[in-house]
Amino acid sequence: MTDLITRVMNTRSDAKVLVLGAAVIDVIIQLDSLPRTGDDVSAEHRETVVGGCAYNVAHILKPLQVEHDLFVPVGTGTYADMIRKQLQADGYPLLIEESSGDNGWNLSIVEKDGERTFITIPGIETRWKSSWFEQAGVEQYDYIYLSGYELEGPSGQVILDALAARQASCQLIFDPSPRVTYLDRETLRRVLGMNTILHLNRAELSGLTGKQELNDAVQEAHRQTGQPVVVTMGQDGTLLCTSEGSEVLPAHKVTVVDTIGAGDSHTGAFIAGLASGLPLQEACLLGNDIAGQVVQQQGGRWSL
Repeated sequence: MTDLITRVMNTRSDAKVLVLGAAVIDVIIQLDSLPRTGDDVSAEHRETVVGGCAYNVAHILKPLQVEHDLFVPVGTGTYADMIRKQLQADGYPLLIEESSGDNGWNLSIVEKDGERTFITIPGIETRWKSSWFEQAGVEQYDYIYLSGYELEGPSGQVILDALAARQASCQLIFDPSPRVTYLDRETLRRVLGMNTILHLNRAELSGLTGKQELNDAVQEAHRQTGQPVVVTMGQDGTLLCTSEGSEVLPAHKVTVVDTIGAGDSHTGAFIAGLASGLPLQEACLLGNDIAGQVVQQQGGRWSL
């Protein structure tokens, strides 16, 4: 266990964290490389687990003993039943129960170099309702995690309207996701102006800003938010941009088995660091450490 992990686990913070988003089913298969159109290839089924960005982030906060609530809809159907069972086993209360449909699932394809590709079949987690927030009490939280997956389409306005009730000091940690270019521009403008720390990778940063050169892109993202920007770069570390300048926080070189959940695990660890009072730089290093451990194993899972 590293010193940063120990410090976070030994910190008893009063900060409250809301993890808002999706729990879905991940069906993970492995093959040498993605097939071309018309090919017929064989793959190996690795496992079927509960995933989704919000669930993955919470899965990091829990063993780090950071107080948080997991705000994900659980529907009715085969996939919802699997998610319900897992949340109950994890000790999470079901804060949103929805009878109009099932939860979604992902086909997660892992190639031999560890890179992953997702094919998503959406469920109720993409159809947010204002009524789900009636008992949420968003004003009680100091940090709120939010993913771009949930902001696509009409759900974006529903969620942001509900988050308008948060306290002024509340910090949003926003992961735009690979779907950033599909977000409505007004939705994106709103979320970037909500005391928001951007946490994203290089491709997502370019999609958000329209700029390919890393320094130009991160400066533009910081200009839009006025808050720190955290850019994950795999084994090249993490780029942190603040009003005081930019710096790269290094990561350890590791053997990559599977990159599923790497970004979510970094986000979860980063939030844990902030909630535990770590400076931004150390929160990024904690993210580097835990994400580095996650990619060395299959399925995006981390435990002490």
